[in-house]
Amino acid sequence: MRRTIALLALLLLAPAADAAWTGPTLSAPHTFLDDPTLIVSGNGGALAGWRFQQGLGNGSRAGFEGAGRAPGAAAFGAPGAIVKATSVNRPLTTVSGLEPYGRSGALLALIAPGPGGAPQARLGVRFGSIGGRFGTLRTIRRARAYTIARASLAVNARGDAALAWFEDRGVNTDRVYVALRRAGKAFGKPRWLATGRVRGVAAAIGARGDALVAWDARGVVRTRFKPRARAGFRATDTIRSKPAYFDEMAPVVTPSGRAVLAWSAQFSSEGGDRGPIYFQAAARPAGADRFARAKLLETIPAAADDGLGRPIDAVVDSTGAVAVAWRGATGVRAVRGTGAAQAISAPGSTAVLSDLAAGPGGRLAVVWDGGVDDPQSVVRAAIADGPGAGFGPPEDVSDTGQEARFGHAAFLGERPAVVLSSRAAGGGDSVARAYVR
Repeated sequence: MRRTIALLALLLLAPAADAAWTGPTLSAPHTFLDDPTLIVSGNGGALAGWRFQQGLGNGSRAGFEGAGRAPGAAAFGAPGAIVKATSVNRPLTTVSGLEPYGRSGALLALIAPGPGGAPQARLGVRFGSIGGRFGTLRTIRRARAYTIARASLAVNARGDAALAWFEDRGVNTDRVYVALRRAGKAFGKPRWLATGRVRGVAAAIGARGDALVAWDARGVVRTRFKPRARAGFRATDTIRSKPAYFDEMAPVVTPSGRAVLAWSAQFSSEGGDRGPIYFQAAARPAGADRFARAKLLETIPAAADDGLGRPIDAVVDSTGAVAVAWRGATGVRAVRGTGAAQAISAPGSTAVLSDLAAGPGGRLAVVWDGGVDDPQSVVRAAIADGPGAGFGPPEDVSDTGQEARFGHAAFLGERPAVVLSSRAAGGGDSVARAYVR
């Protein structure tokens, strides 16, 4: 009986035989290629983007490219520059978010050098189309004697947007800001939300325009929430949780106005001491004054930390349920709604989460790879095919004989798609590739 159960488990976790992921190479070869992304607009058009570096040393250049796929088209078009490549010896423009909206719109958030080349001194957005064409940079914030450290962009389907960032001003004087946009309007003036020790920030916006901003406040997670019907944000809410240092945060807001924040955290001292890794999630019911106490999803003891990171992601599915995925101690795990957590990746294999995506009809896709130390890393995915459905068995997305990582997923209609970085096993230049199931 035990042998039968074990054999059944292996069959269930083996890659699905009928799942065929195929697709083209999107980019020219680059020395380095990472941060691939894939967005889909309301008309079914898609835009793949990626960050690249060409060359090594003082002569190298870095930029951000993209390739569009027209609605109903069978393939992506030729790649083009979205952020022009410049020498790595100069301050670089960094992409802080690329999001779709409306029938064919796309919004790009950037942190660009200021006058005279001052690094990380100008935060702005560029409005464009899903085909990959973007207008000039519209400045949201200029920094002078300080640094715009990080920014987070969230956009809903109709074009409401929240752009949050924090400014590194000193030990206890960092500031958290947000700029909001109503669909069809310009971004409003920056709103100063908090001051303190800040290490990260993340924004979310719901389908009806409710906005959430969360930040890492050195040991705790704090948030401010703005219902669409209110002119201002509610008071700062410190979430009750396990210690939360150096957080990776994934906030979402459902159509009903319910907010969920998932995050991972691990204390690390300058001397190299590390604490346990905590994966947590907290919910703020629609109309509530604050978040409930955080739920502990998983703990990885410091002694068991394998150095593969602690990525976590959250999405709202088409029914309004929230799904969370994370890289746990035994591989990728996920939970949807109030259900039990499910082990996704095959037992005994190294699996580092790279993305969780929602599609029509309650579908979900979770994507992972073998980690940066695996010279034959394969990007894999598992699909949940309906509301409340569990994830199916792992499927190989990338081809064998290559080193693939950083998969980012979206749905082209009902078909899951993944854009990733790939190179020949053992080294060489990298390319962006798109796979569709």
